[in-house]
Amino acid sequence: MGAAESRPLVRPTLAFLLWHEWSLAGFFFVLLGIAFLNLSGFPTLRAGRPKRCPRVSILIPVRDEEDNIRGCLESVLRQDYPDYEVLVYEEGSQDRTRSILLEVQDPRLHVMFGEGPPPGWLGKPWACAQLAHRASGELFLFLDADVRLAPEALASAVAALEQEGLDFLSGLPHQMMTSPGVAVQVALIPWSLSSFFPLFVRRLRRVAVGQFILVRREAYTKMGGHGAVRAEVLEDQALASRAVHAGLEVRLYDMKWLAQCRMYRDFWSANAGLAKNLFPIFRKRLLPFAFVWTWLLYVAWQPLLGLPLALSGVLPRNLAVPAAWAVGGAFALWAFTVLRFRLPLWLALGYPFVHLVAWITAARSAFWHLSGRGTWKGRSIHVKGGPK
Repeated sequence: MGAAESRPLVRPTLAFLLWHEWSLAGFFFVLLGIAFLNLSGFPTLRAGRPKRCPRVSILIPVRDEEDNIRGCLESVLRQDYPDYEVLVYEEGSQDRTRSILLEVQDPRLHVMFGEGPPPGWLGKPWACAQLAHRASGELFLFLDADVRLAPEALASAVAALEQEGLDFLSGLPHQMMTSPGVAVQVALIPWSLSSFFPLFVRRLRRVAVGQFILVRREAYTKMGGHGAVRAEVLEDQALASRAVHAGLEVRLYDMKWLAQCRMYRDFWSANAGLAKNLFPIFRKRLLPFAFVWTWLLYVAWQPLLGLPLALSGVLPRNLAVPAAWAVGGAFALWAFTVLRFRLPLWLALGYPFVHLVAWITAARSAFWHLSGRGTWKGRSIHVKGGPK
């Protein structure tokens, strides 16, 4: 009698488990579809020449960049472009950054040694605002010091800006990953940009990468400049959002053939850098933040663990097929990302560890921001008095 009574419960439970497993597979194939559509929404920037060459001000904020600044400036000063200036704003460096800047001599280079940010400002927005104030160009290129440009990078970006009628162009350089500890964290950036943001929809292009932002002077003024995002940890995303809200044309490009960036040199610096940024992406809303990162951890590992259990009979064997599709979908998405963005090949198989490390980093990010303890380069990432 007991077995007969329990049998009606088995089929609904199995049906739910099957539906659930197929939904995990569907999730990955939806992301794969977005990634394919983003081949047009998030296109690769190719080498090109503009018909007109407006004056460009290349603006580089720096602090404690002794490992990067010389190489950055050497690449910038080799640009195959007829009319540009390079402005660097340095403040607060505790290493050899200042002495290196004094060693580099070029008539196009102008170095500003300034003070730290006033109350209500974070350091990078403050430095960028000072650079923009001094710039003489029709176009502003905000560039991070850890970026290296190919000689044709500036001309190609200006050509795309002019040909596509853009006001705001951002680029994702090729991300240099010199160790597995860095790779399992930085790989999350191109993966999420490619598959989670439907950039093929014009009004949803509120995404930028602060490593490379080319913007028209009048557009920069219209969106309020860095003064409007003075307290934002993710000032690049805030600027892109303001640009779209102002009715400006915004686009993100894959710049893997024209620029490269070595953001971090070891596991812990990468972990700290991402912990600084992850929680602000969700505008510090804990519930959606916790759900998304826990969900991504779950969907990466559940099919991978469920498949052998179903094949061995520990779980219903019917679950093996949808679990296999879910594992295949996750692998296909990561393989696509690895090949498109020239990431280490082993990440296509090692993706579960990317999700695991991302969840740990996300927990650290939430703790940093909710407790007010987060720092970057010795300074707090929390300020008061910025615009809401």
